[in-house]
Amino acid sequence: MEDMEDAQPDSMQEILKVAYLKDGSELEDALRSHWRTHLMELIPPGDNPRQLKHDAGEIRRVLLKPLEVFIAGTEQVTEKFASLKKDDLPSFLCNRSFRSGEPTYSCRDCAVDSTCVLCIECFKKSAHQNHRYKISSSSGGGYCDCGDPEAWKKDFACALHQPPSDLGDLIFDLKDAIVRVPDDVANRFKAVIKYALIYVYQVLTFRDAVPLPGDLSCPEVADDPFPFVTVLYNDEVHTYDGVIATLSLTLECSPDDALEYATVVDHEGRTPVKFASQAECKRVKKFVEQNSKRPQPLRLDVVPTCAFAHQVFALHVMKWVQDLAETCEGFKALVCTVCQEVSPTGGDADMISVFLLEDVRLWKAARKACHSLFMSTFLTFNDAKIRFSSQLARLYPQLMADFITDDHDHSDSCTSLTVQLFTVPTVARTLFERKLVDPIIKTLVAVCRGRVNDQGMLSFERVTATQPSAAVHFKRALFVLYDARYLLNTVPTADQWTEALRVGFLGLFDRFLEIMVMMEGMDHHTRRTQSHVEYESDWEPAFNMQLRIGSIIDLLQQWCASDDLLLGTCMEKLMVAALNALGVVDKVERKVVAGQSFTCLEYDVATQVVSVHHPVIRLLAGLVVHGLAKTTALELFGAKMTAAARLRNCARELLEFPLRTMVLVAQASAGMWRRNGYALANQIFFYHQPRCREEMLDKDIVMMQSCAAVMPPDSFLIAMLDKFGLVPWADETFDATPVRAEDDSIRQVMCLAEEFLNGLIVLVGERFYPNVGRVTLDDCLKNEIIHQLCKESMSYPELLKFLPEQEAKEAALDDLIKEVATFKKPSPTSKGTFELKPELNERYNMFFYHYTRTEHSKAEDTQRKRRKKAGEEVVFPPPCPPEFTDAFSNIIHLLDCDVFIHLLNLTLRRALISHPRSFSEGQLIRMLYLVGYGLHEEKRQCSSGSSSFPFKFVEKAADAGVFMTLRELRSRPENEAYKSLVEWMLRFHEDLTTAKVEVMDTSEEAGFASAEKTGTEEGSSVGEDDVEEKKKRSAARRERIMQQMQKAQQSFATQNEGDLQAIALPDDGAARMSVVHGSEQKERIVALGPERTLHHVEDDSDEKHTCILCSESHAVGLTSDAFVAVAYVQRSTVLSQEDRKQFAARFVAPNKPPSSLKELCQSLLGDQSQFFLGDTLSCAPHVSSCGHLLHLKCWKTYFESVLARERRRSIRLRTNNGSFDVNKSEFRCPLCSRLCNAAMPFCPKPLGQKESSGSVAPSVNDVITGLRTLMKVTPEKVVEGPDHSFIMLEDRLTELQRSTRKNAEAMSNGPLWDLLQKATSATDRLQGIDMKSAEIVSPSYAEAIRNFDSQVYQLTMNATTVDEGRSVGMNWSACSYSIQSIETCLRSEKKSLLGSFSSRQFMCLKSLIRATSWSSAAYDPKVLAEYALRLYAGLLEPNSHLSQLSDDKLFEMDAFALLVNLTCAFPWLPWRGDMWSPAFSDALLCRPPGSDVFDHSLLSTVYVLHVLQTLVFLPENPAGSSPPLTTRETEIEPGLRIAYGRFHGGKPVPADLELRVRHAVWPFLRCAAIFYHFLTGMAAPKSLRKENQNVNDEYDDLMSYLALPRSFTEFLSSNPSLGTLGSEWVASMETALSHDGANRLGRHPRPVPTFAPLPRDYTDIIHLASQYSGCKIESDERRSQAFCLMCGEMLCSQSMCCQFKLDTQTVGACTYHSMTCGGGTGLFLRVRDNQILLLHGSNKGCFVSSPYVDAYGEPDPFLRRGNPLQLSQERLDQILRHYLHHDIADEVSHAMDQNGSLASLEWFHF
Repeated sequence: MEDMEDAQPDSMQEILKVAYLKDGSELEDALRSHWRTHLMELIPPGDNPRQLKHDAGEIRRVLLKPLEVFIAGTEQVTEKFASLKKDDLPSFLCNRSFRSGEPTYSCRDCAVDSTCVLCIECFKKSAHQNHRYKISSSSGGGYCDCGDPEAWKKDFACALHQPPSDLGDLIFDLKDAIVRVPDDVANRFKAVIKYALIYVYQVLTFRDAVPLPGDLSCPEVADDPFPFVTVLYNDEVHTYDGVIATLSLTLECSPDDALEYATVVDHEGRTPVKFASQAECKRVKKFVEQNSKRPQPLRLDVVPTCAFAHQVFALHVMKWVQDLAETCEGFKALVCTVCQEVSPTGGDADMISVFLLEDVRLWKAARKACHSLFMSTFLTFNDAKIRFSSQLARLYPQLMADFITDDHDHSDSCTSLTVQLFTVPTVARTLFERKLVDPIIKTLVAVCRGRVNDQGMLSFERVTATQPSAAVHFKRALFVLYDARYLLNTVPTADQWTEALRVGFLGLFDRFLEIMVMMEGMDHHTRRTQSHVEYESDWEPAFNMQLRIGSIIDLLQQWCASDDLLLGTCMEKLMVAALNALGVVDKVERKVVAGQSFTCLEYDVATQVVSVHHPVIRLLAGLVVHGLAKTTALELFGAKMTAAARLRNCARELLEFPLRTMVLVAQASAGMWRRNGYALANQIFFYHQPRCREEMLDKDIVMMQSCAAVMPPDSFLIAMLDKFGLVPWADETFDATPVRAEDDSIRQVMCLAEEFLNGLIVLVGERFYPNVGRVTLDDCLKNEIIHQLCKESMSYPELLKFLPEQEAKEAALDDLIKEVATFKKPSPTSKGTFELKPELNERYNMFFYHYTRTEHSKAEDTQRKRRKKAGEEVVFPPPCPPEFTDAFSNIIHLLDCDVFIHLLNLTLRRALISHPRSFSEGQLIRMLYLVGYGLHEEKRQCSSGSSSFPFKFVEKAADAGVFMTLRELRSRPENEAYKSLVEWMLRFHEDLTTAKVEVMDTSEEAGFASAEKTGTEEGSSVGEDDVEEKKKRSAARRERIMQQMQKAQQSFATQNEGDLQAIALPDDGAARMSVVHGSEQKERIVALGPERTLHHVEDDSDEKHTCILCSESHAVGLTSDAFVAVAYVQRSTVLSQEDRKQFAARFVAPNKPPSSLKELCQSLLGDQSQFFLGDTLSCAPHVSSCGHLLHLKCWKTYFESVLARERRRSIRLRTNNGSFDVNKSEFRCPLCSRLCNAAMPFCPKPLGQKESSGSVAPSVNDVITGLRTLMKVTPEKVVEGPDHSFIMLEDRLTELQRSTRKNAEAMSNGPLWDLLQKATSATDRLQGIDMKSAEIVSPSYAEAIRNFDSQVYQLTMNATTVDEGRSVGMNWSACSYSIQSIETCLRSEKKSLLGSFSSRQFMCLKSLIRATSWSSAAYDPKVLAEYALRLYAGLLEPNSHLSQLSDDKLFEMDAFALLVNLTCAFPWLPWRGDMWSPAFSDALLCRPPGSDVFDHSLLSTVYVLHVLQTLVFLPENPAGSSPPLTTRETEIEPGLRIAYGRFHGGKPVPADLELRVRHAVWPFLRCAAIFYHFLTGMAAPKSLRKENQNVNDEYDDLMSYLALPRSFTEFLSSNPSLGTLGSEWVASMETALSHDGANRLGRHPRPVPTFAPLPRDYTDIIHLASQYSGCKIESDERRSQAFCLMCGEMLCSQSMCCQFKLDTQTVGACTYHSMTCGGGTGLFLRVRDNQILLLHGSNKGCFVSSPYVDAYGEPDPFLRRGNPLQLSQERLDQILRHYLHHDIADEVSHAMDQNGSLASLEWFHF
């Protein structure tokens, strides 16, 4: 710690020392006097509250540092505190406080519950990293549990916090730590902390109605302009926009200032908005409140400025106390002692109580400071932790009541501290034993009582506009359930139970029982028969409460089952409550079926009230299972009796509620409740859903099974028949009874009969419940997994959706899945899935009770396909179920009782009748299923050899003639639906009755063996011949059908051959122009220059194209209607070679950010908007196309219709958040719906060089000499400008025009002009095409060319007008950049250069290159001539004072973009003196390039320049892997060696210099080959159509194709003019390098763009995000960070803290960053959501899957599953591929089109 200044601190220390020795109160006075004196100097008010910044370091130095010196007793504070730390109590608790967004780890194997977490440092050093763990992102405020033995089952400490083995007890109390602190230090520390905390309490709880204590009032200042301050407080009611609008209006501030106020309020909880007089502050307060009344006024206070400064300082004091307590464990213990002993109010309430009670009245920052102080100190010591928890529990009712009426989030309330305290087992048991849990639950009970209706049930009426708070308050009250779950999380063991613990638990049980009684029967329904329900009831609140209380019920069940005394007592309470809920039964009726009778409770579900909510009976069901499993008697109703005996006495009554629910579901399935609307349908739907069924459907089945286990089987079945209303149906005379008008329809009876049998199948066959069947929890979960995979193969997250949400099962879930399924690994285009192991298909139960009707059909269809594929018999018999436990063994007698045998025989006999009105195949199949269960049980009994209750199903069924009837059914012709099942039954029956019973294996797996497999194998030969014959017939039929289809296809192709050729697009675009002729392998193919092989040029002038709108077909010609290809133009930074972070940082503070999108575009594009692309390719226009062609007039009509349709939309629907924006000229391709915004002309191929005998072509040397002569400047006076800016170019241009006019006149008699005259094609080319002549060129072509060039400029620059002077270079640069982009994609994917174009790439390149060659028709010839003059002057006269290129700019040009510009601009050089005449400027000419000797000369010139560029920026090591150097390669060319030496100051020349140069110029040569390939139509050599080519394979072929010599030195020697020009370039570059040599970058060869490096483990990037400190607002709260994939920058996402102004819109950090870093396209990884955010523009975006996946190849959005995530390179490469292909805009558009919810998001806020 720093030493204090001499004057003030020394005197202050003496004052404190004297005051302490005199009296404690004088010490307090001295402290307050010191703080009051200096406070306003350190925290002064100001005219602008936004700019108030307090120096925390200075505040601590002046106001708090003297206290540290006083406590230490010496000025050597650091040394003193270090000695205390050395003698400190050893603490092995981490207790690190988590920041918001920080990664946390929970071990599924070792954690006591899911709240036990580790920080990243502890996790990396612990054994849990090798276990099954769960990751999550902290919301802030939690603490690391490393070192706490109560939080972990094993491995409780990491290597950093591992205690010594001989330490003994690891739990320390306060006294153990305090004794280690010297008494004098301890006393001084306690005194200071006591008065500091009293001060904090007094100032934080200050109210404007109460005056500030006199000893805290600051000295009065005369004419103080800021005596008061208006403070705005946060609430969770008003939105950001609402607060901003209100503050902008009332404070008369800008929206940016209002935004900053709102952001600070949201983060800190309050902010000052006005410093002024009291009257002015009150006026502002009133004005703000009046303008923010809806839904409630904003909260503001007017407080003295002095009081506000004290409150600010109080937060510093709290942080200082916390930091000071971290000095040693003794200081922590002393803070705890002070808080427990001192009362700041002078009453009985201690410091803990008063701070907790005042918590709701504090703002967010103050609350967090208090919570952090308490948790960092009290959690360290066991007794302090229990004391604090006890006090919190005592005050819980008041604290929760305050929270319910408060509007802050739960995380901001002191009630959120329970997760740190109630989850500790010792704390929880102590609270139970002290009876402090009961008050906690009473809070919820009181709230529920306020929602009870006249029937005593919870009622959830619809929320009205006048009373919305009731529902909100109830929702907040449900947080009590979380605290109850924390307390119940750890179930006591048998040795931990005490009488006090039982009493405490019973108190909590009684409270929950009271709540469940209120829930019993809530949200009930009565069947509507006359009219439809008028309005839907609000059913969701009841189910939300059911979901919340479900986990509590499960824990209550576990606690009760762990102690016999509790089990009996709780069962008794639940039985009484269940019988009371049923009420007094007045009406009973005796029903008779098959000679058996039973007295049934009379209750008609179809006419009386019914509900699906019965939590009491369901909790009882869970306890009854445990009770029936007990062999000892329980204490029930004051007497010792078994659970079975007690249950038998009231089984009929307890059966009632679950049976009513089953009947309700059956009747709804029969369509009887259709008029009750969707509310009931949704309740039944969720009743079966995985989230609810465990505590609803499953418990109802268990309760019915429990009743069936103790009731006579006949009585149970009669009770079921009566409740289903099927007693008449069970009578043999039912079919003969005439139908009465008032009876239900026969269809409903048939459906109810099927549902009744379905329920019976479930009761008999579903035994996968612990203590019901002889199974474990793992067996139950495996059975669930098997049946879900029987439906279809599923991915891991899909499978989890159908499984119950139980954290206890999660640890073993992965192992269980692997036991029953095999994993099929994912691919980049498909997800990984689990497939059920084939041998487990026999476990399929077609009537599995968790299947919905749709899932039942789906599973049956899947199983049918699987068995056909495996060549197995397609039959689905019931699988052999596990054996019932002894307590439930009576259930099987439901199958051999008289009533069931009667129903079985009745159903089979009805099946034999031709047209029975009460029979359906569904009834028969279900009855056969029950027969199968009976046969399984019979075989199990025979195998075991003995049974306490003999099962006689086969005997009774045979006596009733069941099997004879089955044989008769088998022979019927209309039995296809059930024939295979009947055959299986008969085979099984024959096996039981005729064969000798073999002794079965008695191992554990025998109970699960499938008996039907044996029957299937033994009888598989019965229909073997029939199966073979069917297979042969099916194969023959398929063969005939395929022959017929083939003949039809051939006939159609023959008849329509011409049409098919006309409309067919090539699948492989390059194949059309790259046809390999037979002689090609022997001939050299040259694309341009005097040696161009013209006979390899493909003539496509007669090729017909079809308009996709009007379907008219014709060839492309200048005189025909113009074709256009729909295209998309966008700014791109994909190929940028700059440091992305630095590039984006230029547009952010401290530099002044651009305030408009147009200004931003100009800054991004820089000088290239005037001339050419820079070598870094930082930002450029890019053109892409789907290649579909339209007539220009058709496109205009189509776009106008789209525009009219969008304008006809209402204002509400006409939003910029649509999938395309017509205001930006966006539309969709009419054929493929690809996003487009331009129409690119599809022009004919430019006129090439004519073959003429006797013509002499000028050489490269001649052309360069002539060009340099033309551009030579005579030495005359020239106006110099201060820089090379565009504004100063006019004087230079005038001088250039004058000089070139003279040079052209002089050249007219020179040798070059003679050569030009002899080369007839050159004069034709220079003459040009008159675009105004309708006879030569169609007007539509000229219009299409002009439109496209305008669109490129306007869309790139975000402009409404076109500056022709700047537009020329931009359009030509767009072509060059697009070609380089496609070449990069081909190179990254290792595809052939000219043979692997997709149809889109082929048509895009063909259209774009030809449109570029004809683009001169869009400009005034004078503009083109001026542009050409500037461009060539800078290149050919680099040392001239008229050159527009400085030395460094010459070598910072992109070589390929320069080549395209030079080629297109060459015809516009002033070859004649009349170029500047008025007549010439009025002409509209087009001079397309001709790929002749002049273009070849330009290519040669740029090639030389590019070689020199690569030598300047040559990296130290070559890119990529290089093969071993040969002898010839080591012989370095003199030209390269000399240039390298001049550029690199005499450094040794690398031995592989030539190879490096090859690597560097390879991409340039590839781009040039593409350009001339499409420009000339020259066929591609075979070598350039090979896959996986590298530089060594392609280099020679590229040089040959482009007619470039292999030897650089020889080339310069044979062309002296070019060599001289190269020397001048080298000299100019040497000058530039001498000034800026340190900034040389190795940019050649350009690497393929990649994303910023991502860590392998996802938690590493979470940790990186949690450490992010670049936010504009200083706060620990980080809501959502986003990682830019392009540059690696971390940003705030969808947060109001980091906003930028762009035009009239305020955009978020990601949106603004996407404009600068991505040119308008953004790719971000949202860290806390684990999703990729794609942005395009400021109003469009979507989300795609993250590249971070779990072990099953599945992403985990929002970290719901929490599995460890690793980076999937395949997924990342797939995203990168879309990015390189510039498909992000189209992906975003299509995503928004398919997902309507995306359009509602305000993407500009991201």
